[in-house]
Amino acid sequence: MGLKKILLLTTDPKSGKGGISTSVANCAAILQRNGVSFEVITTHSPSANKIQNSLIFIKATLKVILSNPKRNNYFLHVGPKGSLLRKTILTFLIKIKKGKAYTQYHSPAFLNYLEKNGFWKLALSTLAKFSEQNLALNEYWKDTYEAHLTQKFLILPNPISSLSSENIPNRSTQTDKLINAICVARLVEEKNIEELIILTELNDKVQLKIVGGGPHENTLHQLASKSTAYDRITFTGWLSNLDVKKELSKSDIFILPSKYDSFGMVYIEALSEGVPVIAPSIPAVVDTLHGLKGVAHADSAPNINEAIKKVIHTASKDIRDSLEEKYGEKTYIKKIREIFR
Repeated sequence: MGLKKILLLTTDPKSGKGGISTSVANCAAILQRNGVSFEVITTHSPSANKIQNSLIFIKATLKVILSNPKRNNYFLHVGPKGSLLRKTILTFLIKIKKGKAYTQYHSPAFLNYLEKNGFWKLALSTLAKFSEQNLALNEYWKDTYEAHLTQKFLILPNPISSLSSENIPNRSTQTDKLINAICVARLVEEKNIEELIILTELNDKVQLKIVGGGPHENTLHQLASKSTAYDRITFTGWLSNLDVKKELSKSDIFILPSKYDSFGMVYIEALSEGVPVIAPSIPAVVDTLHGLKGVAHADSAPNINEAIKKVIHTASKDIRDSLEEKYGEKTYIKKIREIFR
């Protein structure tokens, strides 16, 4: 028996801003290639204003109300605060319709919600109760949710998009004088990008490209302008998903010492281009990247500088092969068929 049509209720996957949008875009591409019927229903867009987002959510709500639960399953992707409230409302409506809501939780803020026992924990608990099946991104989050909530969770990691068949340079043989380092992130204080500016001062071979935008952008520009390595630091602003892939494929290493993350989708995207990564040592990301080649963990500029030596020469093919086995299309679609059967 085939799967019902899957309605993906999510932030705008075309925005390219954040791990959820990338994950949903990859999910949709995999469903399409494997002949699974689906529809993306946008509930919010980071590019829209409050009035526009209110209209987007009303439209999504009407689509859920008018949908047929006998023909559709509902796959909700949940972020913090507003996203959590919107998905709780939608899941309640789905439950009233006797439909099945499959809910995947994406935000590192959820750990704080669970530990504080306040309104947001109540919202999480309510959403989990309304859901047919709750989905954690990895073992760390499964254990965390089950320690604080009464519901059981299955693991469904974020998938990678199909790996390009184009030849990627084997970085184990590169001898370029400069190390082309890149980070891609929303520029907020918690991403800890100051450490990368310090890194360029410690290592005069590092040429840094910072992709993204956000409230901390001006502060980072000021720090970079005062740095002794200012001529080796470039800010690009936000780029399209395609342009991000192009920039990654031209880079020697990806570095982002974030202080928090729910999964680490951006590290997975870098690895999918055959680029080694240096990631933070926070539990959720360590769990996600466990067993993959071309990965090191470091949080401060001196430690990052040492970690570069450990992974910079990892062969791109080895990186991609280990990633494909853990997060590739075959693995993901198999899990989708098992969960949504």
